[in-house]
Amino acid sequence: MELFFCFDRKRTALAKENNRQFAHYTTAETAMKIIKGKSLWLRNAAVMNDYSEIAYGRDVLEPVMDCELGDRFYKVLDAVQEGAADEVKRRHSNHRRNARETVFMASLSEHETGNKLGQLSMWRAYGGPVAGVALIFRREVTELEPKIDLGISASPVLYGEPDDFVQEFHEMVLLLEKEIEFLKTTDPELVINFAAYVLQVAMYTIKHPGFKEENEWRIIHRPYEFPSAHVKPVTVTIGGIPQAVYELPFHKPETDLLFDIPELDLNRILENVIIGPCLYPETIFRAFLNEMTAAGIERARSRIIFSEIPLRQQG
Repeated sequence: MELFFCFDRKRTALAKENNRQFAHYTTAETAMKIIKGKSLWLRNAAVMNDYSEIAYGRDVLEPVMDCELGDRFYKVLDAVQEGAADEVKRRHSNHRRNARETVFMASLSEHETGNKLGQLSMWRAYGGPVAGVALIFRREVTELEPKIDLGISASPVLYGEPDDFVQEFHEMVLLLEKEIEFLKTTDPELVINFAAYVLQVAMYTIKHPGFKEENEWRIIHRPYEFPSAHVKPVTVTIGGIPQAVYELPFHKPETDLLFDIPELDLNRILENVIIGPCLYPETIFRAFLNEMTAAGIERARSRIIFSEIPLRQQG
């Protein structure tokens, strides 16, 4: 993990140093369902807000893998086991063709502790008569390691052009080359799995620099490759579009012992709920107060905040 995911390590350390929390922006309706159902919805990449999801990452990644830096990466793999590079290429090619249909994600944005306003750009995306809400999670939410296997990973987004990705990829290749003797002592299949996985994650987590202010992290689930009995598909309607989502459960042992996940207790990890600029903030406040109380979230009233950011919404 430390060798293949050095960018993740840097971003994790930076978030910890800056004491960042994480915000999940969504509509008030969806946020209410998340709290009531005690589960976070992971949506298919093909229907997420940014129409270029995955396509941009793929376009940035592929030229790098076909150049000298990619050759060095594959050379390390073949040094571990002959034919390892071809196996990683095969897996990557297959995954590249099917990524949009087989990857389910949720987005979290880094949130400055104490920020009671939220991000203007996000309120513009989630506002108006439907109202937007930000669920603010405590910093450790991206580092939690539940005892049960949820088949979930959390990775930060790299915003930039191909040169920005080259810089980060080059750093990883240097580490792999430096530790090649160590890699030779490990199970070759483990190395192959990590190598294929890091290329897949890169496709999902490279975004155009125009989105940089979002400071996004992605919660990723690949149910066809790594199914989990705890993360189940349901059909919901979002924005008028019926679609399958996977529910990442929070702690709810009263529903099923499968969901006895104390590390993901909403009462523990949910810091605040910020109600964004909207037409009926008091009505939304009362609804969230009732639902959070019913969900066993203590001090619900003090956890709900009104964003006072000045944004005119259209009725």
